[in-house]
Amino acid sequence: MDGQGLPKRSTYTVLSAMGYFLDGYDLSVISVFTYALLQYKFWHYTSLELGFVSGAALLGAMVGAIIFGHYSDRLGRRYLYIWDLLFFVIFAILSAIANNIIQLITFRFFVGWGVGADYSLSPVYATEMYPTGRRGMGYGWVWSFWSIGALVSFLIGYYFYIWNPIIGWRWALGLGAVPALVTVVLRASMPESSRWRVAVQGTEDAVAEAKRLSVVTGLTEEELSKLIEIERKLMDQVKPGDWRWLFKDDFAKRTAIVWTQWILYDIGAYGFGLYSPAILAMLGFKGALAILLSSLLYVPGFLGALGAAFLNDIWGRRRLQLIGFGGSALGMLFVALAAIWQSMFALLALVIGVIGLILWYGIGNLGPGNTMGLYAIELFPTKLRSTSMGSATAITRFVSFLSAFEFPYIALAIGKLTFFEFLFAVTLFAFVFTIFFTPETKGIPLELIAIARTKSPSLHPRLEIPGIERHQ
Repeated sequence: MDGQGLPKRSTYTVLSAMGYFLDGYDLSVISVFTYALLQYKFWHYTSLELGFVSGAALLGAMVGAIIFGHYSDRLGRRYLYIWDLLFFVIFAILSAIANNIIQLITFRFFVGWGVGADYSLSPVYATEMYPTGRRGMGYGWVWSFWSIGALVSFLIGYYFYIWNPIIGWRWALGLGAVPALVTVVLRASMPESSRWRVAVQGTEDAVAEAKRLSVVTGLTEEELSKLIEIERKLMDQVKPGDWRWLFKDDFAKRTAIVWTQWILYDIGAYGFGLYSPAILAMLGFKGALAILLSSLLYVPGFLGALGAAFLNDIWGRRRLQLIGFGGSALGMLFVALAAIWQSMFALLALVIGVIGLILWYGIGNLGPGNTMGLYAIELFPTKLRSTSMGSATAITRFVSFLSAFEFPYIALAIGKLTFFEFLFAVTLFAFVFTIFFTPETKGIPLELIAIARTKSPSLHPRLEIPGIERHQ
């Protein structure tokens, strides 16, 4: 704690990031189970059930994100921020002792509630606590822990697969409960977001607290007082968490931007990630080696996310998103070429395929993997911020669920080459979409973004702030 009884920046950053660590761990660790099941068939299952095993947590995340995002804006960040991780504790343990595939699907669905809840809470809480000039760094650090969680899940999964592929997955699933429980205890000491207190409670002590924390907003007390008054007038008719406002006035345009670019990214990201050992097997890597290499792919993913933490506030969100979508499209082109050349130039195909996957994971996390959630938070006022993040998470988790659910059918129906070509086209379209529709938010206080007007489509999409000389 600092001299004012407030947590240090490193404290709330790490505790928020642990939510993303658990998201990455619990969403990725199921691939260890599916890979073992495909190899050893120790349970009876259908293709439909296998799709639901991989997608149940994503479907649950859709529900959790909507519910917790709404109530975070209505009731505050703090208490939900503390208790949402109990879903990880309880249902990770239940998943580990499941006796059949239906039980596992059910428990994974409720693990997803925790995933969706934390998406709409942790990054919002951390972003609101950071000063304007470091807001992108704060979110970037939180986001980078997702890749660490995914990496750890595959490394643990690899160890237990080598130890015993028939039951090792149970330990891999259940161990996620340990860091979740520790984080619940440590989060109990966190204060409420001062921005939420000012926007929703509006009491004099809340306003005084916000002024005292002017370093958080990056504004002087005089500027902050003026913006509080403007935002209150603008949002006077808006009830906290009222999702209908996401589709009204200028907010409707922002919702369309956030949802579209995130959906385009997630079409491939989760279908690819959840079946990465199987995909690597398609490229020629077999057995436990496919699981180990799947874990190593998250190293460039983490490095990309770490780069975003340092570059969000220097290069800006828009530039990083363009670099990310462009690099990911190139990576998927390499993977498609590897699929073409596999039978003719096996070694060359493997090398090109691995380079393509490194680009897909690494540059993707430098760009859209990082920026999409940041846009969902920054482009909306405090009364709608968690609702925005929750709704964007919900719609994209549903798309991710469809990707995970349909992947086995699509790969068999159209072939791996056509599937890779399709992902290349989708990612390239996302690159073009960013050029014309996605504005820059770097260096603009959240209070100013709330009263701005979105100017797009254009070759230079921007946020236009009334009465203030600012051009992006």
